[in-house]
Amino acid sequence: MAGGLWARIKSGFAADAEHVTTCFLPAPGSAPIWPAQGYLRLWLAEGFLAKARSWGNDRFPVLHAGASLTFGAGAPVAFTTFSRPAAAWAVPGDQLDFPITPLLPFNGGTVEIEAAVYQATQTGPLGTAASFVAGFAELLGPPLATAASVANAISTGLDSLIGAAGDKPVLGVHYAMISPGGGGQPVQAGHLAVVNAPPGSLPGELTIGADGRLAVRGGPGGSGGPGGSGGGERRLTGVDYLVVRVETRAEHDVWLSPAMTALIAQARLARTHGRAGAFADHRAEAVTLAWTSADYVESDRPRIAAAIAAALDAGPEQAAFGDPDATVADEVIALLPARDDPALAALTLADLLAV
Repeated sequence: MAGGLWARIKSGFAADAEHVTTCFLPAPGSAPIWPAQGYLRLWLAEGFLAKARSWGNDRFPVLHAGASLTFGAGAPVAFTTFSRPAAAWAVPGDQLDFPITPLLPFNGGTVEIEAAVYQATQTGPLGTAASFVAGFAELLGPPLATAASVANAISTGLDSLIGAAGDKPVLGVHYAMISPGGGGQPVQAGHLAVVNAPPGSLPGELTIGADGRLAVRGGPGGSGGPGGSGGGERRLTGVDYLVVRVETRAEHDVWLSPAMTALIAQARLARTHGRAGAFADHRAEAVTLAWTSADYVESDRPRIAAAIAAALDAGPEQAAFGDPDATVADEVIALLPARDDPALAALTLADLLAV
């Protein structure tokens, strides 16, 4: 269950919702992803703080952001970051594209997205915390079970720190997406924008321009949401805003974790040295790790496990497909069955472990 700083920001946004304009803008041509059929990743597309220029050289923004979604055994888990993005927050439209989360499996249920920016000082508690958390950056990526545990511990500590200091976010947003067909906003690629201005007060309709940056479209009489008047696009200025980009993918972009790659290499080395027992042990561990890995949606785990088994069961002369530059990942991807492969329907882990 997401708690700590995540819960604090969610509560704060609910209390302040009527004072900000929030809008989700689906990516043109995008379609919702279905449970166990895709992945999502969050990026801070851009951020603008109208008063940042007057903060002074010792002050800077820090971002707490992430996603909470069903993970592993089924309980919601928050994958968050607390960090100092690029320094160019004082100019609207600066391209940031700062990664917030690793690629996360969508297994159904509700996906909550959160982002909040705080004002920090170099020697203050938030600035110190941002530097401290940066040291854990490598632990906030795959394997995701480890990343979730580290992020939760950090969030709990930051909540205590911020509660004691009384710091409030300059701007924050909390937004929920669900599986298609439920009546709410489905999980879909697009941009989530929050502007520090009441609904209906903006000089036009929020949109994403051709350059991928936040803009307003329409005249002074336009609204801050769908349905504003027509007109050209222009930058939104004079108000704070954050834009979180939701990236979705039908398939993962990294099919083998470092642990899987290492086990495959160990299995092949054992076979080369004639150690059949060690080969079988490493093969079984690699296949089982793929079959049970929470980093992938359920429909992809048997695919990866089957491809690993096929790559290891091939003889040494077949392993690299005659290509001296082929990597282990290349081999596994080449052997990866399609999601609708009929052979996967009845496949079990026991089948793959039988050698």
